[in-house]
Amino acid sequence: MHQIFLYKQMVGKGNMHLVIVTNELATADCSSGGLASFTANLARIFWKNGHKVTILLVTTKENEITFDEGINLRNVYVEKAMWNKIAHMAENISFVTGEDKDIIRRILLCLYKSELVNATVKEMHRKEQVDMIHVCNLDQLALGLDGSIPYVVRLSSYMWMCNKADLPEPGDEYYDEAAFTFRDKLDISLLKKSKYIISPSNLLAEIGKQKMGINPVVIESPFVLDRNTWDDSIYRLLAKGKRYIIHHGRGSYLKGTHIVAQIAKKILENHPDMYLLLAGVDEEMQNDKGQMVMANELVREYAGRYADRVIYVGGPVREQLYPLIDNAELCILPSRIENLSNACIEAMAMGKVVVATNGASYEQLIDDRVSGFLCERDNPESFLQAVEEALSMNEEEKQKMIEKASMRIQQLSPEIIYEKYFDFYKQVMQEWGR
Repeated sequence: MHQIFLYKQMVGKGNMHLVIVTNELATADCSSGGLASFTANLARIFWKNGHKVTILLVTTKENEITFDEGINLRNVYVEKAMWNKIAHMAENISFVTGEDKDIIRRILLCLYKSELVNATVKEMHRKEQVDMIHVCNLDQLALGLDGSIPYVVRLSSYMWMCNKADLPEPGDEYYDEAAFTFRDKLDISLLKKSKYIISPSNLLAEIGKQKMGINPVVIESPFVLDRNTWDDSIYRLLAKGKRYIIHHGRGSYLKGTHIVAQIAKKILENHPDMYLLLAGVDEEMQNDKGQMVMANELVREYAGRYADRVIYVGGPVREQLYPLIDNAELCILPSRIENLSNACIEAMAMGKVVVATNGASYEQLIDDRVSGFLCERDNPESFLQAVEEALSMNEEEKQKMIEKASMRIQQLSPEIIYEKYFDFYKQVMQEWGR
């Protein structure tokens, strides 16, 4: 109780020590998704408001990573000797139980990493008080925390739902308890154990309440658009001077790349001066012949004789991706389910019209036909109709939509989101241990 009293008395604006635990971090050397960008943005806005910030980047091997000066970055990793020991244990357990050794190994690694996190934080706390731990996603990273220091857990996704949604034929219900692995059950156990949970997404928060009996607080993620760091080398090499629609995100069923493929030919046929640009790391997808091909190859197959107007740029880092979004005619995001989509936020912030999926969390950002377009999930006809409608807008209609989108993204400014996070952290520290 004495420690809790100190938290109440000492923590004010500008003097909190925040430890951010994550397994993803956006840097100039690393292509990044929403979780990695969130981690970087959260660290920066708290540091800029005068707080001490430490990032614990939890990985399976040592990485030489540089981040902003002033923000302490520690790589908490599994040493090779321990990695080998865990692999040997997994093989023995697999031999006895018949379970898949790779699944056992991943579970053991997660449990070991969670213990590493707790030990590292406690060591830091002995030297300089740690006021708040923010665990940026599940992956069992908070499982080893003993509760001596206040912590919150952020829902970056429900991986078991994402795994189901990433199948060619996922069905209507992504929350499928019959398909839960032991690791999924560990995640759910962790959520039920965690008293303070943050969800950027109304959709994910509601699923948590309805399906698991947890009660996440919805706080949207901060967004920072810094044009000073941009690198337009890929844009100049592959896209400059071209009129194009962009699909940026991992090439997969989860992100709706199959929908992009199915409408590619019609879009390129209807608009002879248009290109289709794909930006994101690819996964294998199944074509009409039952063959497994890379996602960008699937789009080219469907584009048929217009395949030469499909441009794949790989998975560029954020600084190289932004100029590609900024110069696009339109952004198409047909994901099956999202958290609070960073890809959508980026596009809206840059004044791009977005065509996205209704019921996948995009509706939290987009008011249909007002600040963008919302379409039916897994329905290529719905997306094609919206794309054509978006491309046919006159300049006045387009600018009106862009202005509405900009107003929505202003609500995610660092100043506004910082206050919400800081107030929530204060509440957690005041209530911790009761």
